[in-house]
Formats: sequence, C-alpha cells, structure tokens
Amino acid sequence: MSKDLRTQDAWHEIHQPFELDWWAKHLALGHSSDPSFYYDWLPVREFIKPEGAVLDIGCGPRPPFAPCTVIEPLALEYQKLDVVPKHWWDGVAVYAQPAEELIPGLLADTIICWNCLDHTHGWRQILDNMLAYGNAGARFAIATDFFKPFVGHPGYERDDFMREIESRFHIIDKRAPFGRQLALLMTAR
Repeated sequence: MSKDLRTQDAWHEIHQPFELDWWAKHLALGHSSDPSFYYDWLPVREFIKPEGAVLDIGCGPRPPFAPCTVIEPLALEYQKLDVVPKHWWDGVAVYAQPAEELIPGLLADTIICWNCLDHTHGWRQILDNMLAYGNAGARFAIATDFFKPFVGHPGYERDDFMREIESRFHIIDKRAPFGRQLALLMTAR
C-alpha cells in the first residue's frame, strides 16, 4: 500500500472504515455475544479494578465497562449495526469523536484505553488527554500491541511507546502478554 498509514487522512479513509467493516463481520459471527463477553472481560476487570467514574477510550461496539463514559469515534456507526443490541449501550455517555480531540471538563477516576492506541495515529496526544481526564488519584489502564503499519494499525515502536509512557505515568502493574502484547496499570507522574 502506497499511502502513508500514519496520517489523519489515512485514519479517516483507511483505518476507520476497516474497523467498522471488521466489527460488522465479526459481530455477525457472534463476537462479543453473551454470555462469553462477560467471562472474556473478567480477567481484564480483575486487573484494572475500575472504581468511581469510568472513562473508556476506544471501547468498540460493546462498551465492556458500562455504565461509563466512552470516547469512541465509531460509536454512532456501531449502534446502527443490526447485530448491536441497544442494551449494550445502556448507561453509556458517548463522545463520538477522535480520542486525539480533548474534551474540556471531562473527568474520571478510572481511565481505560484497551486495544485502542495501536489503532490511532495520534497516540501521544491521547496519552496527554488521558492525563487531563484524570481526577486526583486516578488510575490509568492501557493495553496495546506493537505492529508495523498495516490496515487498521498505523503502528509504533515499543521503545518509543515506553519512553512516552514513562515520561507521563508511574507503572504500578504490568502484564505481557495479557490479551495484548502489553497491559499497564498506572497513575499519573
């Protein structure tokens, strides 16, 4: 593919349509269906131990931490899919916009970005925004993969990612692998 996959244009023209199509196909095949959904996410919940107001950045078509607030650019498109039951979004406040765009005044006690950053082009800005959303004493949970750029994944290097993490956060727990190549539980630096 000749197009640079690490741009805003690629995010809109290539990655987001790919994500919507991927989810539409996999949801139709039973991905994220009950009751397996609860059990699939149980180890993640036990790792994160979400408390207080929860903000989930990049939740996909079924917010696993509902009731919560989500920043999910495809939220409205996911909700239009025939295979997405309306109750999946009960108790969820939705910001259907890119996570790179800061939402002034939005605050939470637990900020989660699980399998999202590796699908973005502006992951450094998202890390900054996560810090801005954290109440005093907030906990931050991230899970990500490290791929070379391909459709659906603009890609970044693990060493670059860890430098950015360590400049912003204190890591309090780390798991690899844990559904993703790396999962971190953190507090603000």
